[in-house]
Amino acid sequence: MKKIISTLLILLASPLFIVGCNGNKGAKVVPVGGTITQNGKPLNDVRIEFSKINTGAMSFAETDAEGKFTLTHTHGKSGAEPGKYRVSVFQKGKAIPLPAGTKPEDVPEERRNQTSPDIPITNSDKSPIEIEITEKGDSNIVIDLK
Repeated sequence: MKKIISTLLILLASPLFIVGCNGNKGAKVVPVGGTITQNGKPLNDVRIEFSKINTGAMSFAETDAEGKFTLTHTHGKSGAEPGKYRVSVFQKGKAIPLPAGTKPEDVPEERRNQTSPDIPITNSDKSPIEIEITEKGDSNIVIDLK
């Protein structure tokens, strides 16, 4: 009897688990892009992450040479869900060079392509960056860090 009850509980809970693991792939995603600068100068080759304040949904991008970006939702769709976001900006880690005279084959494989940690880029007063994405989306967001 215990085995039957256990089996029934597992069968009933499985669909809930599967739905929870899939996340909200059907969420509405709208186009989002723009430019990020620091004191008016484009921030190129940085990573930008939008984290939705009430749900934690994420969209991200990397900037080009002119500081332009187009967000991609974590489910692979281009854009972000409408709502209010906290924005984080990171200088991507750089490759750590091998010591002079060291051959790559002399270094363990897991250390050959190491990069330095990503460095957060913030406003000088450390104030948070918050952006509201409307139901229509926005392809002209301008974020200027001071």
